[in-house]
Amino acid sequence: MPIENFRWLAGLVAAHPDGRVVGRTRLQKELKLLQRVGFPTDYSYTIHFYGPYSEGVQADIGLLDAFGFVDETPKTTEDGKPYYVLHAKAGSSLAEVENFRPQIDLLASASPLSLELAATYDAFREAGADHAEALSRLRGKKASKCNALSERQAFELLQSLGLPHA
Repeated sequence: MPIENFRWLAGLVAAHPDGRVVGRTRLQKELKLLQRVGFPTDYSYTIHFYGPYSEGVQADIGLLDAFGFVDETPKTTEDGKPYYVLHAKAGSSLAEVENFRPQIDLLASASPLSLELAATYDAFREAGADHAEALSRLRGKKASKCNALSERQAFELLQSLGLPHA
């Protein structure tokens, strides 16, 4: 019997340092890139404000909280913006997730901006855009977030994952 998406998602949260992921957006982007390198979930994504977004992932985060796999705690930034911290609970680990340990560690250590730009650029590439078109669309969507340094860091992240980056 195949492992359901929500169990893989729980295992992913548990595989993070201290079993903790800061931000639903981060989890969305990490999972999108992990799927691209073979993580066996089949969530559908669309381009949204912060890049690739999946209604299915969002719904399954609610399931994880309801089924007791994670605690999701609302927080507020200093400037009043809400975000969530997900903490894995006992029993959330999934041994099969360890096959993706190097990629998870890489994504968990990436800056939020690098992750956002990498996932958005990759979504454009996955949709069929060549490098020049994907970069142009990324710059159009992310405008002030794009500069030589942030783009280079995003491309280094994609390269480390073995995904198209130029």
